[in-house]
Amino acid sequence: MIDLRANRRPPLLLPVLLLLLPLLYPAATPAAARDAGPGATTFPALPDSLPAVPFGPGEELEFSIDYGPINAGSGTLAVTGLVETDGHVCYRIESRARSNSFFSAFYRVRDRVISHVDVVNLHSRFFSKRLREGDYRKNITVHFDEATRQAVYRDGRRLDIPWPVHDALSAFYAVRARSLRPGDVYYLDTHSSRRNYQLKVVVHRRETIKVPAGTFDCVLVEPVNMGEGLFKHEGQLLIWVSDDARRLPVLMKSKVKVGAIDASLKAYRLGRPLAAEERR
Repeated sequence: MIDLRANRRPPLLLPVLLLLLPLLYPAATPAAARDAGPGATTFPALPDSLPAVPFGPGEELEFSIDYGPINAGSGTLAVTGLVETDGHVCYRIESRARSNSFFSAFYRVRDRVISHVDVVNLHSRFFSKRLREGDYRKNITVHFDEATRQAVYRDGRRLDIPWPVHDALSAFYAVRARSLRPGDVYYLDTHSSRRNYQLKVVVHRRETIKVPAGTFDCVLVEPVNMGEGLFKHEGQLLIWVSDDARRLPVLMKSKVKVGAIDASLKAYRLGRPLAAEERR
């Protein structure tokens, strides 16, 4: 039995929680005022040309987070709607993490991460993170300013960034938009925790994976060269993505010093990819 009280931020939940999670929450309405980030009262028209992606508003993915045979918590990833950021239409993607009642007695987790992902190029325009983990509290908001090529933090600090740039969540959804064939390697310019880095994503082999949501033919994906956020971990992280048009994250395994943490797809609701008639 691990004594969670002995560690202020134990590795038990955090390596994977931000990658997937929260309990199911009602989908947000597609209004820019929903977030504390940049927005406008007049919603712009959708572009005429949009990339084909396997997700859309209304998609919700629910996961079970397990440490060996012990369930530690659950969470969701959701495309809650559309928002306007700096005059551009974006997907509003939200991750929520929650420890269950057993683990909350030792180490309570209530995290929320939000990303505004440009519907055209799938890069980030805004990122926020609200962490409540035990007695640890942290709030981060970052506005990615295309005009100045800078990441603008809530405290006023500005850092130069490559453009386009990804945050932790937008990088994951950009990977889902790829073909993901075994042998493929992708690189994504990413900004997290006040630093720029290049995220390398390696697509390994095909495997069949059984989780509570069902049995799926998958491709095994491994992100490396990672920063804090969606792909944060202390050891190896492996992600099995369904080998079909949906490219759902089915299973994630984070290997750490004290063992392995699994995040298994428990239930899902498909979204509605933006259709041609919606762009008129």
